[in-house]
Amino acid sequence: MRYLILTTFGFLSWLMYAQGSFYTQYSGSEYDMGHGVVQLPDSSYVITGRSGSWGDNAEAYLLKIAKNGAYQWSQHYGSYEFDEGRRVMSHAVNGLYVAGSSMVNQTTAYDLYLLNTDPNGNLTWEKRVDLGGWEFTNDAIMAFDDGIVMVGSSQDPNSSNSRGFIVKTNAAGDTLWSRFIGGTETNAIHTVLELQDSIYVVAGTYYNVDSTLNKGFLAAYQENGTSLWFTSIGVQGAFGITDMTINLNRFNLTGWKYDPVLNEHDNYTGRYEFNGSLFYESVYVNPGDVILDEVTLNGSQTKLYVGYRNENLSNPNFGMDITLGRFNTNFDWDNGPIYINHGGDEKVEQFIPTLDGGALAVGSITYPMNGGSSVFAMKIGPNDEFQTVIGNEPMLPLVATEPIDGVGVSLFPNPMQDLLSITLAQGNGLVSFHDVNGMEVLKQEIEAGKTLINVSELAAGVYFIRYAGTTWKFIKL
Repeated sequence: MRYLILTTFGFLSWLMYAQGSFYTQYSGSEYDMGHGVVQLPDSSYVITGRSGSWGDNAEAYLLKIAKNGAYQWSQHYGSYEFDEGRRVMSHAVNGLYVAGSSMVNQTTAYDLYLLNTDPNGNLTWEKRVDLGGWEFTNDAIMAFDDGIVMVGSSQDPNSSNSRGFIVKTNAAGDTLWSRFIGGTETNAIHTVLELQDSIYVVAGTYYNVDSTLNKGFLAAYQENGTSLWFTSIGVQGAFGITDMTINLNRFNLTGWKYDPVLNEHDNYTGRYEFNGSLFYESVYVNPGDVILDEVTLNGSQTKLYVGYRNENLSNPNFGMDITLGRFNTNFDWDNGPIYINHGGDEKVEQFIPTLDGGALAVGSITYPMNGGSSVFAMKIGPNDEFQTVIGNEPMLPLVATEPIDGVGVSLFPNPMQDLLSITLAQGNGLVSFHDVNGMEVLKQEIEAGKTLINVSELAAGVYFIRYAGTTWKFIKL
């Protein structure tokens, strides 16, 4: 893997190299995960996920970025234990909706989490729904009637069994109905879309009692929750469906087939008619472990893009890397792969078409130190143009600049540019700076009171600052 640190000037030039494409990373002081994204009518974007950078616990957040990927604002939401956003949706009148999961405190279970904000991310209301288990949202859409449809899995708190769920709410977040798939072993709904403004189509994984294996499935429900049909996917072996889209009047599905001998996943792609009957399917065996995660048409509806994870065969310490593969509308490989490879595991969490005819992928990347993770956005242009990922591009902020406090020390600002201000409540000690590979690049003695550390000679990128056994993640612009 190659690493190249870019200067701020070079980064800005690189960011704006092509009007229709960019690759950007966003981070705060702790772990940060990107899960979902929506494009607004002015071509800007709003990203959601979960982050610990606003405090000690995981919180849901909204990150607003400009059409070229530049940071605009961010807000955070939740309680005291765990909250995350999985999908964000935009409404012309009602503002922004975030669907995810929440754990209010350690004595409660995980519940469905739905919140609404104004266009600037200011909270209007939030609601939590308990389905009787530990609920984790995987996908959500805004329905034709302005309600929200959420899908995911509900795990029995007393066993390893889980059910797939689909929940429909109205625009105010009140639950109208819920339906479940499975109950024995592992079952989950991973993706949902609306067909003909009145039918909700879902796909995922269910436990097949006859084969005692997990299979993929595709199912449809009327807008009132009535089941229409259910299609099992996968003849021999274990299968799962991860995402789907519609093109050429058919469902296009991505997923996996599991190889128990090699303990690896192979590619599954399928095309299905609107009544659930099979049109075409394929299992492709790649070297190593490969999981297809997300699929979308580009905005021009001329190409399909698939985001998938592939095992790094040259260095197993690098975990699972990302490839964005291009296909034609018949789901045939069209070359043009895009690679996102860093020091740990990476994953695409959502892939959407964009208003200019391109596509945008959002997900998370991992760095080897401190288990640190960051949010990424890869914008592909209308003519398939994209920015090559070097491996350690500079970070843009996830959290608005504010002091970070801990163990009697305050560090400010984050991101930093020329000077870092460290205020120590009492005593003295040694503060050290480490790059993403763990190498110490700067250290300085600090005393009680305020100390200014000149960081202008550090290259742009992510750094981990250590003091008194505590580590903070900082961004150098």
